[in-house]
Amino acid sequence: MENNQEFSPEQSLKVIQSMIEKAKQGVKENSFYFLLWGWLVFSAALLHFGLMKLTEYKYPYIVWNLMFIGIVASIVKGIKEGKKERAKTYVGETMKYFGISMGIVYVGLGFIFGQHNSWEHSYPVYILVYAGGCFFMGSVLQFSFLKWAGLFCLAIMVVSVYVGFDWQLLLMALAILISYIIPGHILRAKEKLQNK
Repeated sequence: MENNQEFSPEQSLKVIQSMIEKAKQGVKENSFYFLLWGWLVFSAALLHFGLMKLTEYKYPYIVWNLMFIGIVASIVKGIKEGKKERAKTYVGETMKYFGISMGIVYVGLGFIFGQHNSWEHSYPVYILVYAGGCFFMGSVLQFSFLKWAGLFCLAIMVVSVYVGFDWQLLLMALAILISYIIPGHILRAKEKLQNK
């Protein structure tokens, strides 16, 4: 039996809003990724800066191997989440594939900078990617803080172009604090409030 019932504009808006709210809930539940990657990059940037400025260690960049922890943890969590049955939403699927796409961009940039040994240009580019990613996610999820974080990261990127490599590390730490760590904690707090 076919249902030919048409939605009123108000009903259509309610359905769309419901889908966005479900996607937001999915992102809140996945604050794990914001916090994992945020704290890993933040820690690596500060450790790299500290080793470079405060020690005679020849390979301060070795701390970026911490990213392998994030890769393994993300894959394991992704596999576990994939096994759970959930209703799929367009926005939720968009965010999932956006996250995967961002991972591809980060790996690709790492490969390019590594092949050309041009790491001194890498951090402004990564900050630019954070800016675009945050603005996109904030726009899709109607999460104003993320949109503003993206715009602020854009300003940080501009400043980073005019300072030396060592200070770019601190600006990268600031950008990741604003674009991943703070939003991750906001999402985690909202998740806890909703679960009470």
